[in-house]
Amino acid sequence: MRSQTTLFAIALLAAACGDDGESTQAGSSTDAGSTTQANPTSGTGSTGLESSSGPDVQDTSSSGGSSTGSGSVDCSDRPTDRPVARGEVEGVWDPVRARMVMFGGDLGIPVECMSQTDFTGQTWAFHPDCDSFEQIDNAGPQPPARGRHATAYDPGRNWMLVHGGRYRAGTSGEYTLFDDTWALDLQTDTWVQVASGGPSARANHTAVVAGDQMIVFGGNASTNGLQFTPLDDLWALDLNRGTWTELQTADGPSARLFHAATVSPDGTTMFVYGGGDESAFTGPFSAELWQLDLRSGAWTLLDDSSATEPLRTIWGDLLFDAPRDQLVLWGAHEDNLLGNANKVWAYDLGGGGWSMQAEGDVLQSDAAGFCDFPADFVAPDLDAPERRSAGATVLTDDGVMLVFGGKTDCGIIDDVWARDIAAGTWDRRVRATTGEICLRAFAEGCRTMCF
Repeated sequence: MRSQTTLFAIALLAAACGDDGESTQAGSSTDAGSTTQANPTSGTGSTGLESSSGPDVQDTSSSGGSSTGSGSVDCSDRPTDRPVARGEVEGVWDPVRARMVMFGGDLGIPVECMSQTDFTGQTWAFHPDCDSFEQIDNAGPQPPARGRHATAYDPGRNWMLVHGGRYRAGTSGEYTLFDDTWALDLQTDTWVQVASGGPSARANHTAVVAGDQMIVFGGNASTNGLQFTPLDDLWALDLNRGTWTELQTADGPSARLFHAATVSPDGTTMFVYGGGDESAFTGPFSAELWQLDLRSGAWTLLDDSSATEPLRTIWGDLLFDAPRDQLVLWGAHEDNLLGNANKVWAYDLGGGGWSMQAEGDVLQSDAAGFCDFPADFVAPDLDAPERRSAGATVLTDDGVMLVFGGKTDCGIIDDVWARDIAAGTWDRRVRATTGEICLRAFAEGCRTMCF
């Protein structure tokens, strides 16, 4: 049956990116003919996970939050609203107000394994001191709805920058790609458009801030949901003048999209991991880890994982963990039968290379057909979040990785998890109301992977 499963996996990899006529599931999908509500409960009520959570999960989702400081926090006056599930969402950590700020995404819930795009222009903040959400809304100008955009935090101005992305009204037809750059002033929660033009319109690219510049690399230039046009250009936006400059480098990464990037705290080095090319529907993906010296413009291939894991991936998140001088790689769609993953990897910049910090779910059963997966398709790690890609991930000042939303094997998800990087433990902060596999959401009585 393994050869048959391989054929299914190829079809599912083709569906990983959720475009026209494709499933939004990465690696595996919901039952054909069923909805994507793996967990029909709403709010932050019980989903039956209490008895199945392992000792490493510190569940604060029903306690009204927890203080990150030395004193208690009064959460009684915090908003109780929460964002609905979404994928293709991006965000930053706001260190001044100690919150995770997120913009945009795709709210479309797949029907019979087919993507149903429904883009949003909402801006939300998650406050970990009370595990509460706050919708940021104002009457002034703001970026149009979009998904697959890039975000970056500008510490000098306390801005969240948003560049590019794509949009379409409805669930079919060509996409509109954006080339605009917006800044959310995190002190006043107001938006301003700071630039347009420069790089061609694109989606699935990356952006980082280095000093007074925002660096944009790669992406997809295609407006057709059934094909990719990967890019390899590198641009810098002068945040003082609002002007773009194309940076000329040599011997760097090939054209790619769905890659991940981060920057060193001193703004001198950008790191790029993974991604896909014209064949990103089916793979193979990339396992390359590159670094770019932003002073000299020199690219260096640090690792290609040719002999070891992590596996080739798309749509993961890469973070710079300064206290341990390492990169942290979380989530993604892997180039294998598992697809969406919840592994955590660390790359030692001191020369130690990659090491797995958490394995997550383990593949254990074969698929019965396209979009037909048994309840025991994976052995779930109940101490970890649902496997996903295309979510928002940030790293707080005190070394906690916060994860919100994303695309899962059972649709899209709306939970929040926190991982203490030093301790290596997960903490579920807000329960999912949808998007989890049945064994994680209910733990028993499962007929298929999602129900």
